Amino acid sequence: MQMKNYILYTVVLSVMLISCDEENLNNIAENQFVVEAFLYANEPIADIRIKTTFPLADEEDTSSPINDAEVTLVKAGERFSLEPAGDDGFYYYPGTDVEVETGDLFQLEVVHNGITAKAETIVPTPTTGLNISQDTIKVPQLPLSAGREAIVEAIRTFLLSSSITANWDNPDQDLYFMVVESVKDTIDPIFPGAVLDALERFRFVSEPTDEASLQFLAGTLVSFGTYAVKVYHINQEYAQLYENRQQDSRDLNEPPSNVQNALGVFSAFNSQETYFEVVRE
Repeated sequence: MQMKNYILYTVVLSVMLISCDEENLNNIAENQFVVEAFLYANEPIADIRIKTTFPLADEEDTSSPINDAEVTLVKAGERFSLEPAGDDGFYYYPGTDVEVETGDLFQLEVVHNGITAKAETIVPTPTTGLNISQDTIKVPQLPLSAGREAIVEAIRTFLLSSSITANWDNPDQDLYFMVVESVKDTIDPIFPGAVLDALERFRFVSEPTDEASLQFLAGTLVSFGTYAVKVYHINQEYAQLYENRQQDSRDLNEPPSNVQNALGVFSAFNSQETYFEVVRE
């Protein structure tokens, strides 16, 4: 899904061209594009993005979305055409007849300006053994008539008790990342001052980690309701990319790429999910 591309990396012009023959090198250099393509097991196919490159000297990502590419997924020899999802360079599969499951091999083909880029990825095994330290967070009534100090103390106590630790199996020290997001679209703000902040569904994404646990402060939430905790097992392509990162992802020096004739990465993730509730005390 498009909301997950907070874990995407930005590729710069210093990236190596993978598997380009000499005859096509000039054409590729002039019409180069970036592929940021991610599949999530048991989720819709909607996080495929195509965009232009941008100069290394630029301090910000000045790339432009490419909305007129021909984008095709291939699974078990069957081809599925993706469609543009608006004007941001994202592509999605509109049907329901393609499942992304553990061990599936997918090929991706992107055609634009006479260049055909290809990549493949295998869906990793799902996260296992996921559990969280508490499944209910109770929000106390604030003692509004007791003065500022009492209110501050009540909030402080609540925040200290609202920590949730997620644990999972990780015997091989693989990379994982965690997503915490509200399940319902309807908003029930915890505090009146958080009404504006709560107009959109909450979503938190962690940095990748090779540990077997992550901690999240549920007291930072702004709305009552049900929250999903998903821990994603990261595929090898993205793991290699992340392990080669610099302080600033735009400064990557020839990061690994599994895309032929273009820049970027095509990878897959698999998760396990659990839930917790934020309720009134």
